[in-house]
Amino acid sequence: MKVERITFERSGGFAGMHNVVNIDPRDLPKEQAEALLERLDELDFDKLPAQAMKKPSMPDEITYRITVETKDGEHTVVTGDTSAPEEMQELIQMLSRIARKQAQNKK
Repeated sequence: MKVERITFERSGGFAGMHNVVNIDPRDLPKEQAEALLERLDELDFDKLPAQAMKKPSMPDEITYRITVETKDGEHTVVTGDTSAPEEMQELIQMLSRIARKQAQNKK
């Protein structure tokens, strides 16, 4: 899968926050980009259901909306921090680290 851009949205939680980060794998350090793209491939991201939650969400749960764009189109998956399937947890952690670093670099 040739990823052109990943949009990572994080919303909800007790404070009702909403953050959106656009990630271009070509702008990441090589090792980080490779690990991220490998994880997307391992998950077969483009075949995941649009709603990837293993149980009902909790009140004030943080919701993640992950959109992966390729030259062939895009695929979006919505999940939550406590309701995400175990295999998606690593992807969410990777994207969260990238989003934090981008936010710090903007300051």
